[in-house]
Amino acid sequence: MSITDVDKAAHERFLTSFLLAQPSLRSYLQSLVGEGADCDDIVQEVSLILWREFANYDPERPFIAWAIGIARNQVALYRRQSAVQRRRFNPQAEAALSIAFVELEDEFREQRLVLKNCLERLGPQAHELLCLRYQLGKELAVIAVERASSVNAVNKALGKIRRLLLDCTGRAGAAL
Repeated sequence: MSITDVDKAAHERFLTSFLLAQPSLRSYLQSLVGEGADCDDIVQEVSLILWREFANYDPERPFIAWAIGIARNQVALYRRQSAVQRRRFNPQAEAALSIAFVELEDEFREQRLVLKNCLERLGPQAHELLCLRYQLGKELAVIAVERASSVNAVNKALGKIRRLLLDCTGRAGAAL
């Protein structure tokens, strides 16, 4: 096995572990620092540290536990460097939160996979509508104008999509 094969295998192991943990890691950081540029900056910094330190990662431990430990350190560093130094939770609550995220990671991963499968069953118009409303955060009135529709029709379409997803995730969740 050449060096490049070893590097490629390590890279693939990292990416697999990181991509599975990323949604929970981001949620954890958002719970500590809120959404926005600060959270994005910390996520990016944690991602770089995880990649740089991956050779030191013990594969016998859950990746998410290791990642959240590094994230906690980065949040502490961010707060020390921040002029505002606002704290949303006391240190004991933050420690409990990190433990909860690690313990619930498997359940969250399963729920994300179920939701992803259900979303794949929707048509392109439903995807577009969900994107406009929830990813881009557009108001119903703006969507209605863009789609040459009424606010009521947009609201009903979103309601129908939510019911379909709820039904699909409920059925799939019951099968788990």
